[in-house]
Amino acid sequence: MKSRSLTVILLAVLLAAFFVAPAYGNIGELRQKAEQTRREITELERVLKALDESIKTRLERIEALDAEFEQTEKVLHQVKAELVRAEARLAETSRNFASRVRSVYMKGSISYLDTLLEAESLGDLVTRAAYIARILNSDSRLIAAIREDRARYETTRKDMEQKRQVLQNIRFNSEAERRNLAAERQEKERLLAAAKNRLAGELARITPQAERMPVYAVAIDNAPQARPQHGLARANLIYEYEVEGRITRYLAFFANLPAKVGPVRSARTHSAMLALENGVNFIYSSAGVDVLAQISNWKIEGTNALYYKSKSIFRDPSRRAPHNLYVNLSTLGVREPSEAVIIRPAFLSREGTPAQTITLQYSPNYRLKYEYNAQTGTYRRFVNDAVHRDATGDEIRVRNIIIQYAPHFIDPQGRPTPNLVGEGKIDYYAQGEYFAGIWKKDSITSPTRFFYEDGEEIERVYGLTWIQITRP
Repeated sequence: MKSRSLTVILLAVLLAAFFVAPAYGNIGELRQKAEQTRREITELERVLKALDESIKTRLERIEALDAEFEQTEKVLHQVKAELVRAEARLAETSRNFASRVRSVYMKGSISYLDTLLEAESLGDLVTRAAYIARILNSDSRLIAAIREDRARYETTRKDMEQKRQVLQNIRFNSEAERRNLAAERQEKERLLAAAKNRLAGELARITPQAERMPVYAVAIDNAPQARPQHGLARANLIYEYEVEGRITRYLAFFANLPAKVGPVRSARTHSAMLALENGVNFIYSSAGVDVLAQISNWKIEGTNALYYKSKSIFRDPSRRAPHNLYVNLSTLGVREPSEAVIIRPAFLSREGTPAQTITLQYSPNYRLKYEYNAQTGTYRRFVNDAVHRDATGDEIRVRNIIIQYAPHFIDPQGRPTPNLVGEGKIDYYAQGEYFAGIWKKDSITSPTRFFYEDGEEIERVYGLTWIQITRP
């Protein structure tokens, strides 16, 4: 039954190969891959069939051994009972003979010749001779019976020892068969699981993952007093950038709409620009006069949470301002969830350099680390050596990490500001591998694009992407 499920997965792989071929690769290559998978399944089915036959044979052998064991055990019980009876008979005849010998000794060991010579007449002699003959015959029978019982006892004892050895051999063989059966079943399960995982991986490799387009971008506080934040674990894309005091702030993009996101903080020129290029509603807690003017000039669709009158924007009394302003995206109603989707692959299209751990430091008091988990295909994120969780306790698990190096300057208000128009270098990490590359942004309104060093545009795998904007 399980091998049939493998065939179903194969058919899904083949169908997916035909339907997604135009967008995800040469159809000839996908057919070749599907044929290779078919051959591997055929070989696997041969192995599984051989294992099934061996398992069936072993089960029959175990059943026969169990029956033989039961029968031999019954015979052994019978032999043991016979041995007890033989011992009883031998003991009885031995007692009779001992009694006869004891009586002879007690009578002074009278010789048979003296008994005959003391006869007073011919009749007396005949009587005495008959008496002696009966005694001799009785003694002879006792001795024969003792010998017979001893022989029977020895035969029965040897038979019992043989039966006991046979029983022990059957038990050993049965245990060995059961161990082999367990090992073969375990091997079968391992092969099935490995094949299922591999085929599922092949299916995922050519089956794209659909993600809805984000509709909101929220400027989120990352001061120590703001942690843990709400909503980070449910974001699609998060930018992290430096602000005053060498701390950082987040710009989190959302396609799904959590009920609590924040704390919401003020806008910056570059966060407004990133919201603009992604076509989302930008949620922020006001900004400097110059930044507000830019938001207006660039015609950015935004929601100033500091002044927007809605029950969906609220303060959490358990925290102190300005680290307590939150937004309920599920009820805000400025945007509806997008119907537009973007298709992302499940696996990278090329091989990079192994990179299991990534470290980054914005200041001596703010250290970041990512550790790759091959089982989940995600990176665990650490802040100052502690696992990064949002306020719900969910771990932040990232599939794509881009470190975007951009020149920074200090604006007239003393704010660190990266220049995000132009191009620069990046480090790209996904699925435990590292790639060097470049970023390009042609204008304020154009999208930021990321490329491998050879100029091919990076197609990020599905899931949360975290972009660290940092100084070169």
